[in-house]
Amino acid sequence: MIPPMPPPRLDVASLPTRVRPLARLSKAWGGATLWIKHDDDTGTLLSGNKIRKLQYAVREAIDQGADTLVTCGGIQSNHCRATAALARRMGLRISLVLRGEPPATSTGNLLLDEVLGAEIEWVTPEQYRQHGAVMDQVAERLRAAGRRPYVIAEGCSMPVGSWGYIEAAREIADAEREHGLRFDAIVHAVGSGGTSAGLELGLRLCGLGAQLYGINVCDDASYFRERIAGLCAATAEIYGLPVTVPPHEIDLIDGYVGLGYGQTRPEELAALVMLARLEGVILDPVYGGKAFHALSQLWHAEPFARMHDVLFIHTGGLHGLYAHAEALAEVVG
Repeated sequence: MIPPMPPPRLDVASLPTRVRPLARLSKAWGGATLWIKHDDDTGTLLSGNKIRKLQYAVREAIDQGADTLVTCGGIQSNHCRATAALARRMGLRISLVLRGEPPATSTGNLLLDEVLGAEIEWVTPEQYRQHGAVMDQVAERLRAAGRRPYVIAEGCSMPVGSWGYIEAAREIADAEREHGLRFDAIVHAVGSGGTSAGLELGLRLCGLGAQLYGINVCDDASYFRERIAGLCAATAEIYGLPVTVPPHEIDLIDGYVGLGYGQTRPEELAALVMLARLEGVILDPVYGGKAFHALSQLWHAEPFARMHDVLFIHTGGLHGLYAHAEALAEVVG
């Protein structure tokens, strides 16, 4: 099947990203060869998986005449930082709805949000449960003030954003041809579902046989299964994609949320440090770090024990590492 042409996008991400084997780690673990797709290399301020999605959403915003982007996330949201950076690059203003309370000292992504001049509205965790409605209220206030807002869903997990990882699936197909192999599985962290939805659609459109495994870092598998299936259905309907993704075909690995979203445990940070020292690859503790820790625990169990080549997607997030400096320092020793 030939994938449909994507909608217009901005040319702001460094694509395609590299795919390479983690030879030393694979030798240390034994079993299959673990490969990595470096979506941490999509840019600097714009680094990570979010820019893949945002380059489509922000192009749509500009085409619609928007002058302000509105989005939401946690205090250390990679998505909010990437959106703020892209907004400024394109001459737009940025308004963020952040969950929590302003800290005494800003670090990591929050500090970058402030440097970039984001207008920040702080909400409680309870209020954030209705973050869509909160963003709509912010957008209404902006319209009343004569501005032209464009609302971007949490994590840019929206139909136009799905194209970011539909196109990433094309890159994975190219990598398979380049290296002369077929990946048995593709593993990535799940935080809002948009990366999963794009990959589920893209793998089917490109005819790839790899099984996709998402490791949720918040909520649970049943929540994300419905969310991802719904986003796949909405994207397919809007863009006329000739594929379906039933909920029962979405594989999620649950049980590795740990202490909760944005919170870390020593064993998760230890896995992050191990990868850094073996391969010079640094993951973020909130997404990739938790997913990698889960994979390290499951490597010699089914289904991974019978596989030959497994691809891990590094979704970026380095800037958020600094917010966990104290906990990480204890592990590093």
